[in-house]
Amino acid sequence: MGTPTPGTGSLPSLTAQEDDARPSADPLFGRLFRGTHEGLAIVVLGDGKILEANDAFLRLTGLDRAQAIGVSSFDLGLWADLGGEGSARAILAERTWVEDLLSHVVHPNGEVSTLRLSAEMLAQGEEEQPLILVRATEASSLVGSDRFRVLREAEARYRALVEQLPAIVYTEAPDEKSPTGFRDVYISPQTVDKLGYTAQEWQNDPTLWQRCTHPEDLPGLLAEEERTAETGETFSFTYRMIARDGGIVWFHDDAVCVRDPQTDRDVWKGIMLDITEQKIAEEHLREAEARYRTLIEQMPAIVYRSENTPAGDWLYVSPQIERILGFTAEEWLLHPHPFASFCHPEDLARIRDAEEQAFSTGESFRNEYRMRTNDGRWRWILDEAEVVHDANGNPAHLQGLMFDITERKAAEERIRKALERERAANQRLAELDALKNTLLHTVSHDLRTPLTAIHAAAGTLMDLNDRLTDAERNDLFVTLLTRSDRMEELLSDLLDLDRLDRGVVEPRRDLVDLAELVPAVLAKCDGLDGRTIEVHIPPLEALLDRTKTERIVENLVTNAVHYTSRKVPIRVFAERALGGDDHHDAVLLTVEDEGPGVADEVKTEIFEPFRRGPAGEQGPTGTGIGLSLVSSFAQLHGGRAWVEDRPGGGARFCVLLPSGDGGAFG
Repeated sequence: MGTPTPGTGSLPSLTAQEDDARPSADPLFGRLFRGTHEGLAIVVLGDGKILEANDAFLRLTGLDRAQAIGVSSFDLGLWADLGGEGSARAILAERTWVEDLLSHVVHPNGEVSTLRLSAEMLAQGEEEQPLILVRATEASSLVGSDRFRVLREAEARYRALVEQLPAIVYTEAPDEKSPTGFRDVYISPQTVDKLGYTAQEWQNDPTLWQRCTHPEDLPGLLAEEERTAETGETFSFTYRMIARDGGIVWFHDDAVCVRDPQTDRDVWKGIMLDITEQKIAEEHLREAEARYRTLIEQMPAIVYRSENTPAGDWLYVSPQIERILGFTAEEWLLHPHPFASFCHPEDLARIRDAEEQAFSTGESFRNEYRMRTNDGRWRWILDEAEVVHDANGNPAHLQGLMFDITERKAAEERIRKALERERAANQRLAELDALKNTLLHTVSHDLRTPLTAIHAAAGTLMDLNDRLTDAERNDLFVTLLTRSDRMEELLSDLLDLDRLDRGVVEPRRDLVDLAELVPAVLAKCDGLDGRTIEVHIPPLEALLDRTKTERIVENLVTNAVHYTSRKVPIRVFAERALGGDDHHDAVLLTVEDEGPGVADEVKTEIFEPFRRGPAGEQGPTGTGIGLSLVSSFAQLHGGRAWVEDRPGGGARFCVLLPSGDGGAFG
């Protein structure tokens, strides 16, 4: 509706010459006109008035002369097959002959006559009003023909189809007398249901469609009509119309210009599809999408959709990606492989495997991984997604949420470290508790033995002093002295452990000659049980803490004595070496034996406080402090202590002591 077609020019109205044109003006013609059995009528083309009609025509139409003469043939419905008045007039003016038209004339008594009409233009002068000679017969002559039957059946099918369509079907023909340049010659009945206007109202008022078109859509509609009228292209436009009750109806209007075979004129045939429900649905969809986008863009997470492809192309990512990772959504989507580029290399293979698993099984995807931000930092992401399938049930893409859990991960790390510190503290407390118990046991055992001897010697001196010989009395005094010295050494070891643990001990370095120091230590060591110790030390001087070095030698030799038999030789070595954190010159002190050696699993533990190896030849001896002091004194010098297997069997205890001035003296 609303497609313009070119007009044919205005038609002159009937003039005063019409009386001269009547058949009665020529007696012979009048007799022939009135005497024939074929219905004849003379019609003025301009206004369609019947100028004259014979008796046969009056009989066929059921009218008397007063009801026919001067009446518009258009109002009588003579030209129903040619559409409305404007279209019929245009067709009659353009064609000199029209035949086999059907006309339905309503009689005054209500009966309807169906006539077969043909029309012929009568030749007139240039100044004369165009006239039409109408021939009318009963429609039975046409109805019986195959052509009529085919036409009527086709028309019936066409009307049945058109009038059942959920759309308005229309035909427009050119009409220069119309304000719009065209007139609707056919409108399907659906116009009443859709817009509340009858087909007759549309035909009578060509401007109605413009008034009913929504003002916002009318300029675009007129422009499209003008373009298609000039180009002959298919008219296609979507617009709103205002119904009689004020309601808004959306139409999609498609029309084509075709040649009417009956009238041989170009007409526009179109269909107006009511798409109001579609538009309402689209509006609801837009509103829902707007709400959805608002929700997505306010969520504290990245919403995304990625394809099930090897490259993992992203189809959508929400704006939050800029706040979390520093990339705009456009930058992210334009990157050829954003996930592979910015996922942490240590996490990428694991995440790819998880994605493949999700696509193959349809299970949910949930993983934590690191992503690099635009400024090079790493942020932890919790990714939760579901597999979306296409219409064929194949996995198409992942749709999910990416939460920034960096702070949570940091908190978890703090908690983990706090738990580790707590476990370490608990372990330390347990070790201290065990150390306390060991210390009490060791002290009570190692102090009880010398105390018992001291107590016995002192009691003997008190009770038997006058009866003792000088030699016996002297032995008792030696016992008192050696046992008290042993107690003093034990207490010194305990005090040294405490001071070393608290870090309040510093090495007091002096120039020490190891070739002189080692034999002197062995000479006064009372724990050798008469064993001979081999010493292999060349002249060698270094800046060392003399007291701590003496304790190292004594403890290493005493330990070797305790864990070897009398026949096993023990040897002491010293030599220059490189060592310490700054690789300065150092002294390497070694004590080795040919005994059973030290098992690998305890080579480290035996340097811990109160840890003793398996019982030796003399059974469990010592406090378990000696080797821990050796290790601590070595560390005090910036060195270290360790034990290794001696080639040929036995153990070799080594102590590396860096020289205090960065060099050794020899």
